[in-house]
Amino acid sequence: MKIAFLNVNGIGNNDGSRLISSIVKRAGHTIKSVFFANKGSNVFGEYELDKLDEILKNSDMVMISVYSHYALRAVHATQFIRKKYPGMKVFWGGPHCISAPELSLPYADGICFAEGDCVVVDLINKMESGIDYMDTLNMAFNVNGILVKNSVKSPTLDLDSLPYPDYNLDEQFVLDGELHQMNKEKLQEHYTVYPFGNPTFWLMTARGCPYLCTYCNNARYFSMHGRNPMRFRSVDNFIGELELILNKFDFFKYVAFGDDDFLIRPVKELEDFARKYKDKVGLPFAIEISANTYRKEKLEILLDAGLKVVEMGVQSGSQRVLDEVFKRPIKVDKTKEIAAQLETYKNRYGLCLMLDFIIDNPYETPADIIQTYKYIINVFVTTRINLFVLAFFPGTPLYDRALKDGFIKSFSEETFRHYVVSKNRIVYQNNYATLLVLLAIRHRIRSLPKLILNMLGSGWAQSIGALLPKRFYNLLINFIK
Repeated sequence: MKIAFLNVNGIGNNDGSRLISSIVKRAGHTIKSVFFANKGSNVFGEYELDKLDEILKNSDMVMISVYSHYALRAVHATQFIRKKYPGMKVFWGGPHCISAPELSLPYADGICFAEGDCVVVDLINKMESGIDYMDTLNMAFNVNGILVKNSVKSPTLDLDSLPYPDYNLDEQFVLDGELHQMNKEKLQEHYTVYPFGNPTFWLMTARGCPYLCTYCNNARYFSMHGRNPMRFRSVDNFIGELELILNKFDFFKYVAFGDDDFLIRPVKELEDFARKYKDKVGLPFAIEISANTYRKEKLEILLDAGLKVVEMGVQSGSQRVLDEVFKRPIKVDKTKEIAAQLETYKNRYGLCLMLDFIIDNPYETPADIIQTYKYIINVFVTTRINLFVLAFFPGTPLYDRALKDGFIKSFSEETFRHYVVSKNRIVYQNNYATLLVLLAIRHRIRSLPKLILNMLGSGWAQSIGALLPKRFYNLLINFIK
């Protein structure tokens, strides 16, 4: 079959769309991929979508990769296809469909609500043969407005059995006002990304997570499978992918591993990785870690191989918020201890530490936010602080709670909260405590004498700050952001 694959999530290199493309091609089908470029607006107008005609008019079906951030793009693209190409089947997949299949099906003919790599070929083969495909596992279908949801298939255990992601640029395009052929120059432009600010290749080496944080869709995997087992690619497998990509695209200067916790691997495996990575790749790299699996021994194995950036999720300086709101089994004091250890490697190895925090949480009190402020002002000035505005992703436990409590409305085209950064605004916590947090992430502020910083967070300063109207903080906070 001839398939048009629309990735509405931007031109990232750390999602599953390129893997699905490789799997479909391996089965003998043809596929052309279109990446919707990142831009300030979450909307692609009909003028832009019209540019897809050259691909859509020669396609037998359309697949769309959907993250909740960009679900509106998927809605608009699907509506456009329905209008211009009546009868064309449109199927959605990706994290948004896994988290909230019931919110996706009103728009698509079918959605993949679990891992798609093990079922996508079965779906396409059935459609090509003209036989009933409504029993495809991991799939749900919209049949005249009625939800038909099939059984879930066990997740893929042998990740090495999967092909490498598809980087055949001849069959890939970029939609950015016009439809452009993907080429090395465009790839380099869009892969000059966080955290290095230079051409960086991101990849995943594992699947699964042992935690059930309420803001994450991992809870959906637990509900389907009873757990979300950790599954790992072998070192040889993902080193092979890196060699292939870096030989093909010589502009990459850095590597970033997108695994939630790279240090969850055992020591012997990390030693094997460090030896082979240093010998065959040799580029500076970044990892994400959890305070629960951090060990000094593991970190030092990676430093010698070129580790330059470590990102650790703290999320809140309040243990109450971590325990009661996020259900995150990590101790604030433990993250502080590890952050202090990691900063000692800066001078010798040039290691950069990044700490992640979530703000604008309606379930926080000003006292909780002040604890985040105090956490930030007491880390090293050189530590990079990442602030993320809390997003209630459909299907997560925190989304369900906020919906019940009236903080948000159910996902729809009219009520959807834009999650792209340019549209993010502080909604729930326009107050003195949030203002302090936003100021504290700036090096010049954190370089002030601790006496001044502590005074700003004192009880009397908070009392004075509470006298100012919310509108004042709304204007000032969003100006600073």
